[in-house]
Amino acid sequence: MFGGVSSLLLDSKGRLAIPAKHRDALLVRAQGRLIVTADPAGCLLVYPEPEWIPVRDKLNTLSGAQMPIRRFIVGQAEEVEMDASGRILVPPSLRQRAQLDKAVALVGMGNKFELWDDAKWNATTDAVMAMDPHELENNMQGIVL
Repeated sequence: MFGGVSSLLLDSKGRLAIPAKHRDALLVRAQGRLIVTADPAGCLLVYPEPEWIPVRDKLNTLSGAQMPIRRFIVGQAEEVEMDASGRILVPPSLRQRAQLDKAVALVGMGNKFELWDDAKWNATTDAVMAMDPHELENNMQGIVL
């Protein structure tokens, strides 16, 4: 399971160095093969390939009014592979979609990662911290910490 937030930099070619604490798990789980796709929230999703397959299959059952979501997520999915240095090349079209320039946040979300522009990630977390305590309590109903 992937967790934590890593503040990282994309290099001039758009490569992202996967933090050492995640590299071995990604090599074992997916032989370094990852799927990167867009998320409607404005970030990128980064899945180890075996974790992506059931998500893709579930998305491929969507039809009707849900087709735009299917097209958005599945249609933009790109396979990438970690190089010998543990880096992945984030596809240019996806970097543009998520407005990734240099400073990024890689957020472990259990079976996948979210890749955010660092400023957007900070704004997102600041918004949670600024929530009214009663609203936050209502949103946390049923969640045990």
